[in-house]
Amino acid sequence: MRMFFPLIFAASMIFLLGLFEVVLLRFLNRDWWQIRYIRLAAWGLPIFGTAMVMVWGVGEYNAKDWLAYPGAVLAVGTFVLEISLMLSLPVSGLIHTVHRLIDRIASRVRPEAAEAIDTRRRLLLKGFAAALPVITTSTGVAGVARSFSDIRLREMSFSFDSLPPDLEGFKILHLSDLHLSHYVKLDDLADVLERAQALNPDLVLLTGDVADRLNLLPDALRLITQLDAPYGTFASLGNHEYYRGIVEVKRAFDRSPVPLLVNSSVNLTVGTTTVTVSGLDDPLRMGRKNSEFFRRCLGEALDQSAPRNFTLVMSHRPDALDEAAAVDVDLVLSGHTHGGQIGFSGRSVFDSVWPDRYLWGHYRMRRTQLYTSAGMGHWFPFRLGCPTEAPLIQLRKGA
Repeated sequence: MRMFFPLIFAASMIFLLGLFEVVLLRFLNRDWWQIRYIRLAAWGLPIFGTAMVMVWGVGEYNAKDWLAYPGAVLAVGTFVLEISLMLSLPVSGLIHTVHRLIDRIASRVRPEAAEAIDTRRRLLLKGFAAALPVITTSTGVAGVARSFSDIRLREMSFSFDSLPPDLEGFKILHLSDLHLSHYVKLDDLADVLERAQALNPDLVLLTGDVADRLNLLPDALRLITQLDAPYGTFASLGNHEYYRGIVEVKRAFDRSPVPLLVNSSVNLTVGTTTVTVSGLDDPLRMGRKNSEFFRRCLGEALDQSAPRNFTLVMSHRPDALDEAAAVDVDLVLSGHTHGGQIGFSGRSVFDSVWPDRYLWGHYRMRRTQLYTSAGMGHWFPFRLGCPTEAPLIQLRKGA
């Protein structure tokens, strides 16, 4: 039943946003509201979107991709269109209000010149008011379209002051938030892995939310292990593993060659250097940071009395950085946020709102570094300036 909660929420949001758009048109954009086809479209949008969510749910329940996929895309498209209109209609309504006020003032102050001035001004203001919804809806459509672009294999280097010589040039392929289902399929994963193979990664780390269709999880793990990284493949849990069925997820990992690390660690020997790879559990709940949870997870995963090793921590949520920095972890790899799915210049546009949530990119706290991946996939197909990615991180010695 848990799979239906997001669908119920989506249907409710689409319907309520649609009603809000009707109010914005009716009271702020009265000239447009007088046009019959605009009224019909305003009422039809929430009804259509809600119907598409129902189609999506029926397709999901019966495992019919041919039904679920178009239902999901059209439902999301409706939602994005409503958000775009919600941003533009208040501004266009303000322009219409200003236009009416100027009309009243001009007709009283200079009646003889009002007609000539009004013609030019009317064209200008009406054109500007109409352009706003066109711009925002076009941007929304572009965001949906870009969510279907190829997954970017992103190469980057991280420098560490005390990197052991054996780890100079060590490559880590970071796979996160695949959400295998409608939008990202096994063929997409195979394409990324084929491109990654040419770059010879030494280690593959999988940081949760692998498959929204659990029947795809065994094949996904098999494909990833075919990459044959010299130091293996390891995985940690995400919240969607719990949503989709944690018992079945663990059973799939038990039958695969990919170790699932849940508040546990393995030690890898690279030359004469020991590398500790740890995987943290997921707190499941959304909302505020849960520092105590991550403190406890790190305490269980890491042996604080052991000799100092180079330490890699997989945490689906980047919130773990604060506690990882307190115990001198070298590198944390995370996902979960999808970068807010809207970015600019390599950062989430929401970074300024939530600077301590580490939404997308490379962060540093004391000696600990973090990379939050924007993810290979999504359950909500919208990407604007924040493309899907599979980072390949190369370790380097230096400041």
